[in-house]
Amino acid sequence: MEESKVEKWAGPPPSTNLAPHASNAAYGSTGGWGGGVLKPGPLADAINRDFGSLEELQKQFNAATIGIQGSGWGWLVLDKSGRLVITTTPNQDPVIDSVPIIGVDIWEHAFYLQYKNVKPDYLAAIWHVINFEEAEKRLVHKSANL
Repeated sequence: MEESKVEKWAGPPPSTNLAPHASNAAYGSTGGWGGGVLKPGPLADAINRDFGSLEELQKQFNAATIGIQGSGWGWLVLDKSGRLVITTTPNQDPVIDSVPIIGVDIWEHAFYLQYKNVKPDYLAAIWHVINFEEAEKRLVHKSANL
C-alpha cells in the first residue's frame, strides 16, 4: 500500500483564522444589538452579586477595555467557579478558559468611523446597544453546565 503524503500547512496559524470568527460569533450574539436594557433576572442578579451594580460593571469594564493598547477585546466572562469577571484579550485572541457572556470589539474597525480614536465615547455608547437578553441566555445555559 502506498504511503499517503500530506503537505505541511504553509498558511497562517489556524488561530489567525479561527480566533476572529470565534470572537465575532460571541460578540454578534451577546453584544449585538439589543436595546441596552438589563431586565431583572439571572444576569442582573449575577452582575449585582459580582460587581454591586450594572454601573459598577460598566465602570470596571470600560477601564479595563480602554487600557488595551492597539486592538483587542473586552469580555465579561463566566469563570469556572460560576462568577462573572472582566478580562481582555489582545488582537484577535479569543477567550479560552472562561465562557464569554458579553464581548466588546475594541479594534478600530468597530468604532473609528463614528468615534475616531476616542475609545471612551465608544465604550460609553456600546452599553446602549448591548443585547442583555442574549447574554442572559448564554449565562443561564452555561451556568447549568458548570
